[in-house]
Order: sequence, then structure tokens, then C-alpha cells
Amino acid sequence: MQPSVARIDEALCVGCARCLPACPVDAIIGSRNFTHTIIHDECVGCGLCLPPCPVDCIAIEPRFPGAPADDEDEGIRRDKLRRLGKTAQRRFRARKVRLAEMGDSAEARVSGAPPVTATAPTDDEIEALIRRLS
Repeated sequence: MQPSVARIDEALCVGCARCLPACPVDAIIGSRNFTHTIIHDECVGCGLCLPPCPVDCIAIEPRFPGAPADDEDEGIRRDKLRRLGKTAQRRFRARKVRLAEMGDSAEARVSGAPPVTATAPTDDEIEALIRRLS
């Protein structure tokens, strides 16, 4: 599986903020009515931000497009992905704590948008995805 990362086409982004609560590692920054962007070093490329986006301005792309640089071998790539996985686990846990402290309607308050009606992934599913990406 090719490691991937999300990318927001900022020219198309309407600032609806529906992608913010969908990200399990809080790798999307921005606020309602403003353009959003992805923190590429934090994004795990899970694609959970795609379904809530009403304008399809988010795309999943290869994290390492093309051939590796001469000074970067497969071992270095693996180390980078391992660090990304550990960072994702830390960010996911911090997000869970933050949302728990905010209360039941935390997701709606984070985005300012109504909760997404689609079934959200469970914490176990998200943790399994992060472990698989690590």
C-alpha cells in the first residue's frame, strides 16, 4: 500500500468546516468560513475527511510521489512512516481527551456545523487504521 496524504484545493474550499471533526488526528486547520489546509506532516492519509466535504475539494495523494531521492532509501521512508504513525497515535489520543472534556456535542462545536449523519468510525476502527499505517 502506497502511503498517502490528503490535500485541500484551497481555491475550491468554502470553509464549511465539516472536514475538521472527521479528521482523527486533527491534521486539518482552519475555521468556519475560512479556507482550510492540511498539516501534511500530521496527516495519516486515512481519507475520513473526504465524505463530509460538500464541494469535493479534498484529494488523497501519494505521500512520496515518484521515485525516492538518491539520499533516501526504503529504510528511511519506513522510519518516516513509523514516526508519522507514532505522531498520529499521540494526536488521536490528545483529540479524544479534548473532545471528552468538551462534552457530548463536541464534534458539532468543533466544526460549527451540524453533526454528519453518516456513521462515524468507532475509536477502535480509527486506532486500527493508525496501527496499520504505522
